[in-house]
Amino acid sequence: MSKFLSKTVSVFAAAVMLAAVMAQPSSAASVKDYPVGQLLECGSRNKIGVANGLEFKCSISGGGLKWKRTGKKAGAETATGPKVDLSAYANVSGLIAIDGSSTVAPLTSVAAEAFEKASKTKVVVGISGTGGGATKFCNGEIDIANASTKYTATQLALCEKNGIKVTELRLATDALSVVVNPRNTFIKCLSIAQLKRIWEPNSKLKYWSELDKSFPRVKMALFGAGTDSGTFTYFTEVVNGKSGASRVDYTPTEDDNVTVNGVRRSLGALGYYGYSYYKENSDINRAIAIDHGRGAGCVLPSEEAVVAGTYTPLARPLFIYVNNAKAASNKAILPFLEFYALQLSTLAERAKFLPLSAAQKKSLDDAIAKLKG
Repeated sequence: MSKFLSKTVSVFAAAVMLAAVMAQPSSAASVKDYPVGQLLECGSRNKIGVANGLEFKCSISGGGLKWKRTGKKAGAETATGPKVDLSAYANVSGLIAIDGSSTVAPLTSVAAEAFEKASKTKVVVGISGTGGGATKFCNGEIDIANASTKYTATQLALCEKNGIKVTELRLATDALSVVVNPRNTFIKCLSIAQLKRIWEPNSKLKYWSELDKSFPRVKMALFGAGTDSGTFTYFTEVVNGKSGASRVDYTPTEDDNVTVNGVRRSLGALGYYGYSYYKENSDINRAIAIDHGRGAGCVLPSEEAVVAGTYTPLARPLFIYVNNAKAASNKAILPFLEFYALQLSTLAERAKFLPLSAAQKKSLDDAIAKLKG
């Protein structure tokens, strides 16, 4: 190749590279995850974006994740709240790794987002399910684990085997919601006994008419939690009478968005997931009432029903687990936990969870104080 041709090719290549760089945002990944001033693809559920002075939230809608207006103006009071001295966290820095329950993830993600804004800390929240998070947590791979059920003796034994001492913190209460397609007009309420007939191991039910002769012959399409999920553990225990006992011919997932979209697309679909996902997606999924057979009749999931004790047995506590040693060595963890607890009622409301009672909140504060030493 001649020197002239080589030089021409080099100049052309450089021009192409320069044009490509100029055509992209300075940090495409960060703009995608944390858009400011423009709304690109949101990419990550519950992230907040700003456009034209208005706040938007990345939410599931239609065929995927889309931006939805929150109804707030940019800069308006959010979960950070006026009663918390944010200056106390301004110089807190570090990296906090969190994984586990997809049910608890929306609550922890809201706390993480607010803490990142108040401090210099990066908080990464994954959704591998309660079981997947427990494995990572007990192997020392993460600092904090989200959990929609208490850790089992086996999970705690793994932590102990690996020398990991843990603190369990209850954060909120969930009303596990059973949902159908909004176009489904024939299912208003199901009993726990009927849910068991649908979900028990080796169930042969394939059409709704097989469950109740008054229902049409519409094929069932079942969606639910994957086996690593605390939601799966809890649901199978209270519905089928044994943790982990379930029919296998359904669509399992650790990502509740899959269930939301699956139910949205099929008239005969039935699924279950946490209350926050239902509140977020009530336009494309419809919750049905549950009759637990003890005289209360058919009850829809709600804060009032949980407080009154009538939405049973699908109301459940939600937790995070903290690695005590990492809480001592990672200088960002205890401030994050303190921040999380201080704002918990506001955060729970924003993430569409049911807040703790006064006694439960005191137990949380006492446990964090004990961690601080």
